[in-house]
Amino acid sequence: MQSGGSSPSGCRISMSHCLRIALALLALAMGAPAADAVSLQHLTPDAATRVLVLQGPFEFEDDAAALMSEAATFRPTAVTFDSPGGNIDAAIRYGRAIRALGLPTIQLRSLQCASACTLAFLGGAQRFAEPGSIGVHQSSFSSEIGLGSREAVAAVQAVTATVIGYMVEMGVDPGLLQLSLAIDSADIRYLTAAEMRQYRVTTVDGATAPVAPATGPRTAAIASPSPEGGVDRVALYSGLDFLGRDIDSRSAANAVACSDLCMANTACRAFTFNVKTRPGRGPNCFLKSSRGQLDGNGSALSGLLLRRGDPAPQTFSFGAIDPTQSLYHDIDFPGGDLSRRPQAQARTPFDCRLACVNDARCAAFTFVARKKECWLKRGVEASRPLQGTTSGVKAAMTYVPQSIDLR
Repeated sequence: MQSGGSSPSGCRISMSHCLRIALALLALAMGAPAADAVSLQHLTPDAATRVLVLQGPFEFEDDAAALMSEAATFRPTAVTFDSPGGNIDAAIRYGRAIRALGLPTIQLRSLQCASACTLAFLGGAQRFAEPGSIGVHQSSFSSEIGLGSREAVAAVQAVTATVIGYMVEMGVDPGLLQLSLAIDSADIRYLTAAEMRQYRVTTVDGATAPVAPATGPRTAAIASPSPEGGVDRVALYSGLDFLGRDIDSRSAANAVACSDLCMANTACRAFTFNVKTRPGRGPNCFLKSSRGQLDGNGSALSGLLLRRGDPAPQTFSFGAIDPTQSLYHDIDFPGGDLSRRPQAQARTPFDCRLACVNDARCAAFTFVARKKECWLKRGVEASRPLQGTTSGVKAAMTYVPQSIDLR
């Protein structure tokens, strides 16, 4: 079978559509529980794009026929992955099913595709991947199998032959396997754009990405709203809230819709979407004139619009108290107070949490609702149950941007 290059009957989307897919993937990752085996999830960033997400590790028992059935009903325009790897045989079965369906594969850095997942990705009739989104290493055998030395050598040879044959079938340079074998199974090597081109891991360059099956009907690409002022990049931050500087707040159907609202507003230069607030239950999309104060929040997905000439988006590191992970209700931290008096301006748990975040000396806090008192702590010396209190602990956090080029 020949490698799936750009098909005349396929279509592509601009990098602005990669922004839409990336937002949808980030929102999915923030809300999804850890998977024990491959499951199939649906993403619909816009009316013309239907992405099937293979999520979780590949297990030998996984049936690729489920993918065929799902494709028949969902009619995806592309397949992407959120998988750490798993069983090689299962990944190859899924890859062949993807190729039989004529579907393209897309991989953004929002989610992972490493180890055996790479083989499933190679099944795409067209293949697009951002640099650093595909990870490779040596294969390994479960310690429970208990292979002797001869059996292990034979098994490695058999797996190697299977993988080489599959790569040739998919039009991929088998030299990719040689690169993989140089990386210890306990480590991961993420491929650069040049390496993906060299080994034919990708068939589509970084300017455009496939979104329609090579065998399907041509679908016209839908242009995203074009912002004024020369905005050509968007930096996305998962788990980071941009506080303040609001120019508007809306109820948006999803993170993609929130991004569209910002891109269509000439005054908007940043946005935060709350993935936990359901549409119609209050504002969940906050449009901003600038970034504002930074706050770690596992429910937040934020974007920063960058103009031509702006520096590369920053990685932010600071002490955060994530309200979705690091708050303890009806728990008091006695002792360790930074001051003999409570914080005068902090009259709510939210204000108290931010007061601690903004004070480099503060490692924790306790807010007493009955007295509306906020006590900042140099550390947690003890804890005890106490009704009506809210306490939090600061942790060092780092927020790395995913930059989407709109040019």
